[in-house]
Amino acid sequence: MERKGIQGMIILGDTTLANPDLAYVVGRNLARGGIYFRRLDCKPLLLTSLLDVENAKEGRVRHVHTFTDYGFEKLLLEHGQAEAYPRLIHAVLTQLGMEGKVTIAGRNDLAWGTHLVNRLRTLGVDVFGESSPTVLEVARATKSADELHEIRAVGNKTSRIVHRVLDKLVSMKRKRGRLFLGGEVATVGNVKRFISMQLAIEGLTAPEGTIFAIGPSSADPHNNGIPSAEIKERKLIVFDIFPQSESGYWFDLTRTFVIGSADKQARTFFDVVLGAQEAVLTTLRNGLRGQSAMSEACDVIERHGFRTVRDIYDGKAKKISSGFIHSLGHGVGLTIGERPYLSLQNPDPLKTGNVVTVEPGVYLPKFGGVRIEDTVHITRDGCEPLSNTRKEFELS
Repeated sequence: MERKGIQGMIILGDTTLANPDLAYVVGRNLARGGIYFRRLDCKPLLLTSLLDVENAKEGRVRHVHTFTDYGFEKLLLEHGQAEAYPRLIHAVLTQLGMEGKVTIAGRNDLAWGTHLVNRLRTLGVDVFGESSPTVLEVARATKSADELHEIRAVGNKTSRIVHRVLDKLVSMKRKRGRLFLGGEVATVGNVKRFISMQLAIEGLTAPEGTIFAIGPSSADPHNNGIPSAEIKERKLIVFDIFPQSESGYWFDLTRTFVIGSADKQARTFFDVVLGAQEAVLTTLRNGLRGQSAMSEACDVIERHGFRTVRDIYDGKAKKISSGFIHSLGHGVGLTIGERPYLSLQNPDPLKTGNVVTVEPGVYLPKFGGVRIEDTVHITRDGCEPLSNTRKEFELS
């Protein structure tokens, strides 16, 4: 805040759900959200509802009060809903002696947020929105010990789910050249129902779905899989699972495999991608630039004759449809994609405490794709995987 010349910060929302900035500073799930105030040289203050106040006191903020404590109901009666909220915020800012530039954050309805900013400016508050990276984006990128513990716990649960799915696939019955799961012909749809059951058992949710794509559909990195597609031997399967825990923290893990034996082309894809990931994992450390990690993966993949997105940045192509067609990784925490990014556009050095995915891939339309992804913690001298999940290619 001091480096950016920010004297105060307001973070708010109707809930901490899908509101990572508010969830981060509060450190608890608040169903009805609240308003977080932070003056540069003072400890923070949190206002929340009567129903959430005791829960909020178990979080990161020591000074927790209710809206009622600050006369919100009276403001509602005198001024109505649209005016009461900005007047409440102005009153708290005045009490805290918060002057100068005040930034406002939190995920909220754009129309309502614009109204709030306009009214605060009318009331004399020098409020503004930060450009990225914001103070909170920078803070959230480096995980505390408690955050690492939570992400690792989600990772362990995710790993157990993946192993159960792999074991289930290995145990499928074979009849007249077809695979059966629980008495039914094995399809992407019934495999994903099994995955959903395992998520529930582990107390996780999948707000953005789960990828289980077979054959040509696996060549599209964000194809969730065709429910009716039949599971067949020797076809590439990309299984990308990115669940969220009740605490709000996410995890991200991808494995690629075939049922039975793989053909030469599929095996080549897998070996190249695994080699690229292993090369990157040996170089990741505090101080390594995000673009350097991406370049390392491109080097390995290009040496084996595949194109990468570097061709676009080098002016050799306007677009590519095969090879390594996406960036290497992204941060994981209270969102499934946040700073830092392992991409050619990111010159920033990694820092101890960052949590990132490492997910190189190679794709060929009409054939299929291979992606191998692990979520790791950046340390001073290297990186530490946050789950232990086997990388089996041929399931038999």
